[in-house]
Amino acid sequence: MKVCLISAPTANQFNGRAMGEAEAARIMGELAPVGVLSLAAVLEAKGLQPKVVDLNRVYYDWLQKSHRNQNSAETDFCTFAGDYFASRDFADFDFFGFSTVCSSYPLTIRIAAEVKRAHRDSVVVLGGPQASVVDISTMRAYPFIDFVVRGEAEQTLPALVDALAGGSSLAAIPGITFRQDKDIVRGPDAPLVLDLDALPFPAFHLFPDVRHCRHFPLELGRGCPFACTFCSTNDFFRRRFRLKSPAQMITDMRRVRQTYGISSFELVHDMFTVDRKRVIEFCEALLASKEEFTWGCSARTDCVDEELIALMAKAGCRGIFFGIETGSRRMQKIIDKGLELNDSADRVRSCDKFKINTAVSLMAGFPDETMSDLRDTAAFFVDSLRYDYADPQLSILAPLADTPIQKQHKDSLVLNDDVADMSYRGWRQDPEDHAMIADHPEIFSSFYSVPLPHLEREFLKELRDFLLNGMRAFRRLLLGLHQDSGNIVDVFEQWQEWRTRNGVHFSNGDRTAYYAQDCFPADFLQFVRLHYIPTVSRAPLAITALMEYEAAMLAAKAAGAAGPLTDAQNTFTNDLAGDEAALLSPDSRLRLLPGVNVIDLPADYREIVRRLHQRSPLHDVPKQPVRLAIRRNPQGEPEARQLSPLSAELLALCEEELTVQEMKAEFLLSKMEVAGIPADKACLAGIEILRQQRLIALA
Repeated sequence: MKVCLISAPTANQFNGRAMGEAEAARIMGELAPVGVLSLAAVLEAKGLQPKVVDLNRVYYDWLQKSHRNQNSAETDFCTFAGDYFASRDFADFDFFGFSTVCSSYPLTIRIAAEVKRAHRDSVVVLGGPQASVVDISTMRAYPFIDFVVRGEAEQTLPALVDALAGGSSLAAIPGITFRQDKDIVRGPDAPLVLDLDALPFPAFHLFPDVRHCRHFPLELGRGCPFACTFCSTNDFFRRRFRLKSPAQMITDMRRVRQTYGISSFELVHDMFTVDRKRVIEFCEALLASKEEFTWGCSARTDCVDEELIALMAKAGCRGIFFGIETGSRRMQKIIDKGLELNDSADRVRSCDKFKINTAVSLMAGFPDETMSDLRDTAAFFVDSLRYDYADPQLSILAPLADTPIQKQHKDSLVLNDDVADMSYRGWRQDPEDHAMIADHPEIFSSFYSVPLPHLEREFLKELRDFLLNGMRAFRRLLLGLHQDSGNIVDVFEQWQEWRTRNGVHFSNGDRTAYYAQDCFPADFLQFVRLHYIPTVSRAPLAITALMEYEAAMLAAKAAGAAGPLTDAQNTFTNDLAGDEAALLSPDSRLRLLPGVNVIDLPADYREIVRRLHQRSPLHDVPKQPVRLAIRRNPQGEPEARQLSPLSAELLALCEEELTVQEMKAEFLLSKMEVAGIPADKACLAGIEILRQQRLIALA
């Protein structure tokens, strides 16, 4: 039997922007479907030669073809994928198995229908998290689906393939849902895979894009012992917590490095740190191995402490995903998450201390959530911005199928036909997908919303867009406004009112598009300048400095977006090695490098940032004008540096393109004191510092 395993589309990063082949290959490599590749390896061990198809790759190829053929009638992706599977390459396949996730489930089913149309005698099988929990309703609604393989399938899939090839009974195979005459039969659940070390190494050789990734995905374990009301992990892996042994993981990591030359890993497990002893064993084994691997994982904040975080960092941990979910203590109890939020904030701080990048995942839109709860979640989001290594995230609750929240509210779910909002569900939905979603809420519940008796849904959506895009555009200003006002939601409400009063509207009603575009930060800085600082702020000097800094950085980014430095500018900039070696003479003339801009702030920016990090008051920041130099690198990315008084004075003279002799004369006239160093020597030393910082060069 010839088997084709097809991974679910997940790379929503491909939407809405141009992307080269190298970047696309890297993204697809890091999204390698480890579950599908594990099943492919099991089939290979049975003597089969499965083919693996990545629908992300097919989608990217469709985007590229559509871009090249802009003037021709566009073929939708589902039709493109159908034609792909109808090609001669798949003519003699008997078995097409699709993995599924909730965000692209409608599209996967539509592609499966195209495959069945092209290969009527083959079997079409669904598996993965989404199909496993809506197996019966899916098969009732879509008769071309022949089987659903539920849960962990390393034992079930080979048994099903053998039974189909030999024509034997299906009834004895646990973990499948199948058709028998006119009935749909749901067999007993398959047993869990208890010894993960016994599984073969995933068939990454069938997934060529993985060699381009920066962070190689490897499965670390399965199962979560917790029972949060919104989470579907237990429906698939159930609560039996399992980990691969440290020896097996290190063996797998060595194999990856030897085969692909990659030493950075994303260790896949929803809850790695549940068993502290096992985490310590893993870290100590890595340290004892002397291997220089780096890795990231997922954890609960109540299953780690600073001591463990320090050990993880020492053993190569560079990233942790923390599911905080809500910043409200009341909601923590209601959703059965049960985190102590002060401890959670301390864990984020500890990760920052050890330079571990931290995803701080939050959700809003729970059915019992009030405005007070929402304010607490928004506050936790913005408070996380104090830490340079923290990356807060905010999504709106999706009622996943068969979770307690979905079961409780299944008769009152709300379908909001908002294309922009659906994009936050992880995949762009076509009109055909929308029709499927509307017809079958029991299958596609994750595209619905729960009722919100205490909140306005549109307010919640706009707040989400505001926070996510505000964080990207003016991170420290957002934090400063939150600290100054007491809560960022108050600032957001004032912004909404000002925006409406001043005629700032969403183009074509597309809220999400507005917040993602450059006009939002420009409009918001106007709001801060014209309304917030003069009428509301308790720390106008600090907020003004933050606003002017962000405005300068946005201007530099806009200049970079207009294009990288010209060839002539690049030649001049890249001549630095020779310039640094050149000796200054009295007649040497100095100038700013291309892309360097100097701005003045009314207060010490570094002091303001220090106070933000330490939650210190902003209202008594002293008035102390400082200068910042902002330079663009050849790729157009801005970099800022606060200048010492000496550097500021010298850079001002460089703007006039004076000779060294003229600069020394001007510097003497300024009578600036430099810690007892003679003025002429201080001037020359300062020039060398500016050259090393790549702010000036010989003209």
